[in-house]
Amino acid sequence: MPGPLRRARQTIDRLLGRRKEASSAEETPSLAPAGWWLDLAESAKLRGLVLSDTEKAALRRLAATGDPDALLQSEEARSRFASLLRPAPGLAALVQQLDEVGLLSALLRDAPPPAGSPAAPRLLEERDRLAIEHLDRLAPEPRAPTERFGSLLRELRQPQLLVLALLLRRTPPPSLAPRRLGMAAGAREMLAFLLLHGSEMSVVAFRQDASDPAVVSRLAALFNAPGQADRDPPEEHLKMLCLLTVAELAASGPGALTPWKAEVLWRLFVDTYNAITVSYGDAVIDPGEAALAGLVASRPPDIPELELRAFLDGLPQRYLSLFDTEGIFQHVRLARRIGPEEIHTFLARRSDVWELTVVSLDKPYLFSNLCGVLSGTGFDILRGQALTSRSGLVLDVFQFTDHQGCRTRPQLEPVLSDVVSGRRDVADLLRTRLAGPDRPAGGSPVIFFDNESSARYTVLDLVADDAPGLLYQVSRVISENGCSIELTLISTEGGKALDVFHLRKGEAKLTDGDTQRLTEGLEAALGVGEKPASR
Repeated sequence: MPGPLRRARQTIDRLLGRRKEASSAEETPSLAPAGWWLDLAESAKLRGLVLSDTEKAALRRLAATGDPDALLQSEEARSRFASLLRPAPGLAALVQQLDEVGLLSALLRDAPPPAGSPAAPRLLEERDRLAIEHLDRLAPEPRAPTERFGSLLRELRQPQLLVLALLLRRTPPPSLAPRRLGMAAGAREMLAFLLLHGSEMSVVAFRQDASDPAVVSRLAALFNAPGQADRDPPEEHLKMLCLLTVAELAASGPGALTPWKAEVLWRLFVDTYNAITVSYGDAVIDPGEAALAGLVASRPPDIPELELRAFLDGLPQRYLSLFDTEGIFQHVRLARRIGPEEIHTFLARRSDVWELTVVSLDKPYLFSNLCGVLSGTGFDILRGQALTSRSGLVLDVFQFTDHQGCRTRPQLEPVLSDVVSGRRDVADLLRTRLAGPDRPAGGSPVIFFDNESSARYTVLDLVADDAPGLLYQVSRVISENGCSIELTLISTEGGKALDVFHLRKGEAKLTDGDTQRLTEGLEAALGVGEKPASR
């Protein structure tokens, strides 16, 4: 028996034993809020355990007599409960058991049940449980027709908010639960967003013409509403809402999530993603905005105010929502004393994904060379951001996997420096991998050029089958056509690359002739025999 489970059961035996010895209700000790109930819940989820009658009795009494605030009083307890609600095999069964004993209701309802109601009020309905169960199945190894949505789930920052939204959607708007759970302002805003707009994506997908750009634009407007300084990026809201829609549809009946409906939702996700990212490059950080003032006030002693403001000057507004405070301060330090031919890098591991941060001054083929090094060294790029300030400072952040076990810091950083400085040809790194047997034939990519939505940039949306070296090939063609990449949003979902590039040529947007030549170059580089759909 695992240690935490043994401790939990020993505590239950001790407390229930003392209860038997009590001579009156006044002498009956309450089951004091402690880590034992979390030990029990975590073990049940991990091992797929069915709680015994004794364990249920202890939890039922805790729910009836314990102080909900005290149950989650410590930061550790709140963190463990949030992790407990993250979708994974076993969660739906555990949630059902915690609901049966009234513990979910005690923790998540704002008010106690009215007098005369059952001792263990229920919070979970069968359809909610089925929706959580579907998220559980997506979490580890997604399967068709929803494999694309599984990749969305695994990259969410706080997937437990989906479960909370399902648990709370039939109650009045919660006010105490977010505070009791220690949720930050951004998480509270996300939960409120999901509770308010949970059905809107389904309405657009299946009751309106989801192929109409005007319909997509109205849906995209939901995600561009102003919020708190620490509000998650709009695309995080979109992913959350899309997954909530998928889970609820799957829970509505056997066979409800057909391949056709999954494809309609996926297409709507892609179109909305493109719509909400199309003007990201236009808005730059305002020197007078509140978020910047907060950064200045909280900066560490080694970062002068002038240095911080100079670094942020001219970066896109969305930079402040992409990175937390410590990450921004790290970027400021990386940018110090950067020379024209230098790159400064920082490499960190986050769970099973590596994150590479590169700071440099803008130069031709920079983004293409960085992508080439990562792909040529054997990494698979999952997602990333490439941002350029108006002063020419470039910040690139890549998240990638290393399934081949080829990453070591002494190997990667010198290669990056040699390629960016021109001492080494990135094509040599890529030659073997691009010609190897693991390169798929690939389907026809979809290439969208939008010259209207952004005041400063031509926006290129690319949806293509993911393949080794894809980003290198695409960005190389862009540079060869004399275009500069000012902002890039990289995302790989279910074997598809969803990449958005904000482009300029010189000091202007691209002309029709530029976009035509660029389309032809991309088609040739990606091996397309016929012209893809465009808009």
